[in-house]
Formats: sequence, C-alpha cells, structure tokens
Amino acid sequence: MSARSAIEWTDKTWSPVIGCTKVSPGCDGCYAIRTANVRTQHPNPKVAAAFAGTVHRTEHGLDWTGQVNLLAERLTEPLHWRTPLKVFVNSQSDLFHDQVPDEFIARVFAVMALTPRHTYQVLTKRHGRMRTLLNSPHFRALCETAEADLVADETTPGLSRYEREQYQTRWWSSFTEPLANLWLGVSVEDQKTADLRIPALLETRAAVRWISAEPLIGPIDLFGPLHPLGGRRKLTYWLTGRPGFGEPVKTATGLEMRPFVIGPRLDWVVAGGESGPGARPVHPDWLRTLRDQCAHTRVPFQFKQWGRWSPDAPLDREGRVVRGARGLGVTLANDGTVYAPGDLAYPDGPRYSEAIRAGHAKASLTQVYSRRKEAAGRELDGRTHDEYPAPRPAWSWAEVVR
Repeated sequence: MSARSAIEWTDKTWSPVIGCTKVSPGCDGCYAIRTANVRTQHPNPKVAAAFAGTVHRTEHGLDWTGQVNLLAERLTEPLHWRTPLKVFVNSQSDLFHDQVPDEFIARVFAVMALTPRHTYQVLTKRHGRMRTLLNSPHFRALCETAEADLVADETTPGLSRYEREQYQTRWWSSFTEPLANLWLGVSVEDQKTADLRIPALLETRAAVRWISAEPLIGPIDLFGPLHPLGGRRKLTYWLTGRPGFGEPVKTATGLEMRPFVIGPRLDWVVAGGESGPGARPVHPDWLRTLRDQCAHTRVPFQFKQWGRWSPDAPLDREGRVVRGARGLGVTLANDGTVYAPGDLAYPDGPRYSEAIRAGHAKASLTQVYSRRKEAAGRELDGRTHDEYPAPRPAWSWAEVVR
C-alpha cells in the first residue's frame, strides 16, 4: 500500500516487502501483524494476494508465518509521486529481513537514488545485516547496476525522457557517498536493544541516523550507564559524536598531522508508547529522559504518542476522575514492573506506602490509566514535540550534469 499515512512523523508509506518475523520483545505487540491479518481478507484480490500467507493464528494468538512477499510491481511507485514527501519504507516488514535478497534491497535503493525529491525513512531491527550491506562495496555495485537498469529499461514507469537523459550524462555514482535523502534508523525498545543496535547504526554509512524508541517498554539512557556512586563510568557519545583523531595527513612542509574529528552521532530521536490490545505502559520518566538528553545536545526529538496508557486520568464533565475507569490505580515502576490495585508490593517486600515511609526509593512509581489512543494524545508535560532533523541539500538533475 502507498497511501497517505496516519503515522505522525511521515507523509506516505511504501511497502514493496510484506511479512516479517519477531526478533525481540518490542515485536510482541506488532501492529503490522493485525493489519496483515485484516488485509488477507480484503475484498480487492490484488491487496489480499499481497498479504497472503504472511500471518497465521497460533495458540498464543496471531503471529507472522515467516513468509516474506516481494512485490516487484510496487518498486517504481515513488517515481510517480512528483510532490516531495517523507516516505516510510516498509511499514509492513523489515527491509533487512534475511528473506529479502540483496538484489531486491539494491533495487529499493536505486529507486530512492532516482527520486532525490523524496526523503526516505528506513527503520530496522536487523542491525547486523544493515551494517554489513551498507558498508559493502559489493552492495554499492549492486545498487549502481540496479539504478542503471531502471533508467535503461524503457518500460520503467515514472521516469521522464529528460530524467533519463540527465542520468546518462552524470559523471559520478549516486552511491559513492550515502544517499542524502535517506534517513536510516533502528528501532529500540529498552536499554538492551539500544546497546545492541545504536552502535551498529553509528558504524553504518548514512547521511542521517535516527532511532525510534517505540514501543518504549523500558528506560533508555543515551548518555551512558550511570555509576552507582554517581556520574557515568562510560560515555556513549551517541548524541554528541565521539571525539578523536582522524587519519594522518602531510602538510606542504612534510609534517605529518592528525586532525581532530568528531565521530557520527544520532541526528533524530522519536519515542512513544505502545497501543493496541495488550499494550504495555510507558513510564513518563523514560520519555522525559530522552527528551531532556536530546534538548541538552540539540538533537531533534519527536514524541509520537502515549498509546494506550497515559498518566492523565480520564475525567467526567465535572472534571472528576471517572469512577471505575479501566486501569485506574495501575502503578508502573521505573523498571517496567506493573502493580495492579491491591497488589502494590514493593520489590523489597513491604507495601509501597511502608517502603516510602522507610525511605526506599529504588524505583520511580507513577499512576497510569488505560485510555483510547486519541484521548491519550501526544502531549508530554503540556506540550507536543515535533522536531525533525535539518534537511540535507538535495541535488537536482540539472545540477549533476557535466
């Protein structure tokens, strides 16, 4: 599907691949599984065929089958979109899934290279394959070949004669440097996945790097682990770039010098809570930490949604808390533990009030309430956060001719 998207940080979705496999706890409430299940029964046979065989029902509920459908007919869709758009690539899959051939991924990259007017937003949980492929000269060669084949094929729709002619007169490759119109990101849901995926992202060739901390089901510290006695034993430099010395260069007088350089960093952070059946609550402090760390380092931050759980209680017309509201009284600890009404035992044994009187403060506890996603909204501490990375200068066909 290539419809206008309801996702807050994008304009349109483009899904040339459908089907996936769960790889971490962040996948447990995957909305795409429910969407795929509905669309397998779509009255339009073309839509139903695209999703066929990708989901099945197990004893634990709906899940992916592991089958991945490659939809070659959708590859050229962005060539028809003349208005510049932010395009989320593969909202119904993972582009770097092991069932997607290198050659098919290269064709996706070729289309992105041929449409510099669009900004492409790619998210993956397969950080290892992403890093290996995008740093590989062999993969860049596959992309160059795929781009040339698209232009040379007179049946490729969406490319004007002028664009074909301008491509033929270029003297450089689109893939010598990372594509300027590609925002490459990883999904992270807690500190464990952040520690795995963010370093791999920073080691991958990309013009813009970002993370989607949604669903956020545990705290994430982007600055580095806190020492029990205070301070940080090891800084990550994820938001600032690691300082160091570059490759040695020789001056005109023959003196060898090593310039001071700043390493890659995150260019954008998106965060949000989980929605849908069985959604896990997000602690407001987890979001505040990400927001404050981004503000401190001037990294754009977007708060996408609270999801199903919000710290704001549902109110009636008189402004009173609705009696019997679902989830009323559920308490969430900073470690992700949920305490239901009547079961507020503190992790060390005493009840919560007794623990507080005893001076314990091992976890920040807050009340959260079950809400409709629309009612919970997108405000964090009274305001929305809709920041984006600064746009990179995009080349035009007229600028790249000899």
